[in-house]
Amino acid sequence: MDLVDSKVAILSDTLEGLGKMDASSKLISVKHASDRIKRTAAEIECDNEKATSLQRCIEEFTQRIIPVFAKAEAQTKQLEELRTQLSHAQGKVKAFETVCEESRKKDKRVVTLSSDLQQVQRDLVKTVTMTEKAMEDLSDAKRQNEVNIADKENLEKENRKLRGLLELHTKSAHSQKEKMRKMKNEITELKQRNDTLEEESQSIALEESLAISFSDNHDEQSIPSSSFSSVHFPSSPGRTPHRSSGLSQITNELNLEIELDEGMPGPRFSSDWKMNTEKALKRKASSLTFPIPLDKRGRPTVNVQTGPVRLRRIPNSNR
Repeated sequence: MDLVDSKVAILSDTLEGLGKMDASSKLISVKHASDRIKRTAAEIECDNEKATSLQRCIEEFTQRIIPVFAKAEAQTKQLEELRTQLSHAQGKVKAFETVCEESRKKDKRVVTLSSDLQQVQRDLVKTVTMTEKAMEDLSDAKRQNEVNIADKENLEKENRKLRGLLELHTKSAHSQKEKMRKMKNEITELKQRNDTLEEESQSIALEESLAISFSDNHDEQSIPSSSFSSVHFPSSPGRTPHRSSGLSQITNELNLEIELDEGMPGPRFSSDWKMNTEKALKRKASSLTFPIPLDKRGRPTVNVQTGPVRLRRIPNSNR
């Protein structure tokens, strides 16, 4: 086993450590190396001049190297801090990019929502306008409905009034029909009576003609006028005409007395008598409308056509 001096061993370790140091060595390692070099230099046995020169060189080396390593270490720390800050900054940038992307999406969404909002506002304006128009239409409809209700009430009143008038006219028409039926029956009866009277008047006229002819044939024989002063034809129940209110004015009994001396003119007798037409009244046209207009008492207010009226006037010798 070899014995090695401790000083030599310390020096060897120091030199070996210095040989391993480089630019990547830490500042604390450099400081430890400087301290060991100082202690090693102090323990080296040499003259004072060399020892002093060696220590001065070590001091100068330490003064030159340690600040550099200190600066490098500071820069390294600063670089690490900057890297850390850069990493944080990059993370923030990524987060900011994410935020920007979200912001761009939100901007697009805002644009879309803004467009939708404008459309909603336009629709709202249209809705308000339509609502106002609908309210006006509703008000007009209410007013028109009130007018229609009033018109309906008036029409109902008028309808009830017209129905009442229709009932009255219906009753009046029914009454008029009944009256017309009775009048038709009366007219038929009066026509029959008139025909009977016409036949009787023709028979009477024939008798008068025979009597006049008889008087003319016997004038030459000087027949006393007193014996034929008058010929009386007694009236019979069958020859008694009746008074007709609607057709003719005939007396209840016909007393036919023929005076022979005042007889009828001969068949060839001509007369210059004419009817006076100066004061003749124009006949009013009868109404043919139905129902017949009536007054409050149910009497016709216009002329009514009831059929032909035939009058038969028989001359009376007493006049």
